[in-house]
Amino acid sequence: MGLTLRRVYDSAVFTLQDQHLREINLLATGLNYELSSLSDTVDDTSRFLGLKPTLDTEAIFNLLKDTLRRDPLIYGAGVAFEPFAYRNDLRLFAPYVYDKDMKRLDLSTVQGDYTSGRVQWYQQARTSGHASWSEPYIDNGNGNMPIVTYAVPIRSGATVIGVATFDLRLDLLNQRLSERMNPSRFMIMSPTGRFISHYDPAMVLNSGLAEMTAALVNPSFQQITSHIMNGDTGMGVVNDLYLNGNIVPGNLWISYTPITTTGWRLATIASEQDLIAPIRAQIQIALLGLSLTIMLTFVLVWSMASRLTRPIKKLEAAVSEVARGKLDTHIENIRSTDELGRLSLGFNRMLKNLKKQIELQSQQETAQKLVERELQMARETQKSLLPTDFPPFPDRKEFELHALNQAAHHVAGDFFDFFLVNPKTLVFVIADVSGKGMSAALVMAVTRTIVRDLAQSGRTPGEILQETNERLRDSQKGGAFVTIFLGSYNISSGKIIYANGGHVPPYLITKSGGVSNVGDATGTIVGMLEQQEYRNAELTLKPGETLLLYTDGFPEARSSAGEFYGMPRIKTFLQKHAQDNCLELCEAAIREITNYQSHNLADDVTLLALKRLNAGPVSLLSELLSPKN
Repeated sequence: MGLTLRRVYDSAVFTLQDQHLREINLLATGLNYELSSLSDTVDDTSRFLGLKPTLDTEAIFNLLKDTLRRDPLIYGAGVAFEPFAYRNDLRLFAPYVYDKDMKRLDLSTVQGDYTSGRVQWYQQARTSGHASWSEPYIDNGNGNMPIVTYAVPIRSGATVIGVATFDLRLDLLNQRLSERMNPSRFMIMSPTGRFISHYDPAMVLNSGLAEMTAALVNPSFQQITSHIMNGDTGMGVVNDLYLNGNIVPGNLWISYTPITTTGWRLATIASEQDLIAPIRAQIQIALLGLSLTIMLTFVLVWSMASRLTRPIKKLEAAVSEVARGKLDTHIENIRSTDELGRLSLGFNRMLKNLKKQIELQSQQETAQKLVERELQMARETQKSLLPTDFPPFPDRKEFELHALNQAAHHVAGDFFDFFLVNPKTLVFVIADVSGKGMSAALVMAVTRTIVRDLAQSGRTPGEILQETNERLRDSQKGGAFVTIFLGSYNISSGKIIYANGGHVPPYLITKSGGVSNVGDATGTIVGMLEQQEYRNAELTLKPGETLLLYTDGFPEARSSAGEFYGMPRIKTFLQKHAQDNCLELCEAAIREITNYQSHNLADDVTLLALKRLNAGPVSLLSELLSPKN
């Protein structure tokens, strides 16, 4: 019985460890998703202000208010412009909205010249040229509270004209984690090891993991902290750890996992004794009952032999069933009230509780598999909306076309499309919906349907984007927006009439290997502002030239160190693959960006390559007879 209970105990400990690590991973995933969603909002604000740097002051404050309403953890949101970047007569301008009362001020009147290098978040974003999270600090200017700041540079073309930010309240984050993790001790560290959140609020800003490790002088704990700072996921066990001035007896489970969006590390310290106390109590009751039974058996062996034998055999049979893995075993007809009866009842209760725990875990795994299956079906449905047959027009020898869509999640907000509106004209489009997940996928499907419907009517790309903008505003109420590049390609002449609604400009690859940006924006993003006009522009593909369209998941891909892939790397990559056909170019680009992000895409990546082939006799005749010639 003792050996069997030991096996049950070991199995229960293993199950609890696995369940505890799952809970930590779920918490980190939730924080990661929440912080990613908040940072995406500021990224969108940065891109929008890059396209509309002269937006009026009230509109900027309204954008910041929208950011502040997203989550109670956000204390304030702001924008800080470079000197004279907002107005020629205004050197510094930094609108900021904070507190639940939506107070507003100009940070330049509080912090002075934030461009001098004293303001860490501003200097870091402007110098690095990409989004970053600051180290924790005390906001002495407004709320006098611990915060971290997320800052992303605002670009107008290739020029940084300012920084967009939001401030995250660490006191509310600490309070939220305290409520969820009790009785476990929790810690969140910055990439340098400073405490962003801690079960002891006094440690936030005042200490870090390095100081804690040095103070404890525990080799096992030092090894675990090394894994934590490396960004690993796992669990370790430490014995008799000296913590908060006292030795905590027994085993401590230290679980850890990274929060990838911010580069932070989450760790928890939980007492094994506290977590398994209910199981230990049941085992102690069973062992106590067994001990009393043995004592009474020796005293009353002759007079109580027949009475004691039957319950013992039942219990023995039940234990044997459990040892063979049958956890639905139940001891029936317990009539005695002596030690064996209480032992049997305790054994039944123990197995019942253990079975409930296993059933609960099984239900959770089943529910998770169901959600994953439904998301996979949604992804397959979404992929069916995109063209899948390549080459799409095998009988057309005048051009070559290929496209790929790689989703960061099960479903994506990016899409591409192309179709012939007549034998001489190919319409192609690439777009990126704001946000991620199912909502972005729904907006993607609606946008694709609208564009395809309008293109068949014979309208120009600018007219199509103007009408799409109005329809999306009517259907989405301004809740999402799309960047779109839409082109109409004359197959004979190679001329492309296009309209660019806030999308990243494509690259033109010449036959000799030259690479340059073309197709700048001819209008703002689609689906946000009413009554927008979109100009038509033109460019011409010469035989052997390739036009590569892509979404921002390509240049904004991040390495494990947080470094953006960036435009210079794209240009170098395209020069290396300038002689590839469209299929080879797209597949090489997907491999390149996937390897750069260690096979963990942070954003959707979509590519569309169009190459004009050497003109045949018919095409050359059409070109010679064109009005231009």
